[in-house]
Amino acid sequence: MDTAEPGSVDWHALLPERQPIEVDALPWEEFRDGDGNRLGVMLKWVIDPALGKNCMLLRLPPNHRAKAHWHLSDALYVVTEGELVIEGEPPIPAGHVRWVRGGFAYGPEGAGPEGCEFLFLSLGPYGQFDPDVDPPPLGRWDDATA
Repeated sequence: MDTAEPGSVDWHALLPERQPIEVDALPWEEFRDGDGNRLGVMLKWVIDPALGKNCMLLRLPPNHRAKAHWHLSDALYVVTEGELVIEGEPPIPAGHVRWVRGGFAYGPEGAGPEGCEFLFLSLGPYGQFDPDVDPPPLGRWDDATA
């Protein structure tokens, strides 16, 4: 697997507008969380992030778990390999799609025992927030009244 250091890929040069892009030929870039930690998560931008859009292919290692969070806009997940696991939801296998409304916090997301790969698309401004710090306007997965 072609892997690049976080922040070292010139995605603008690799992702021209209005031209076919061979996603398999793009390098994987190691993801760092907001605190700069390496979590074993890999990503490929599918749309130039400099355009302010959020569309990427993500690869999660086996049994990975990310922190609970919420986004400003609706988000779409297209699972391409393995199984996406979200606390409080049934597992999402390859070939399935998950949609979540912006402003609703969901439990830790992660991968099943084989890992997981999915296309993530933010359907508007991205923003990622910790529900314990920034209360989500539409509620939380762990609140039965939401």
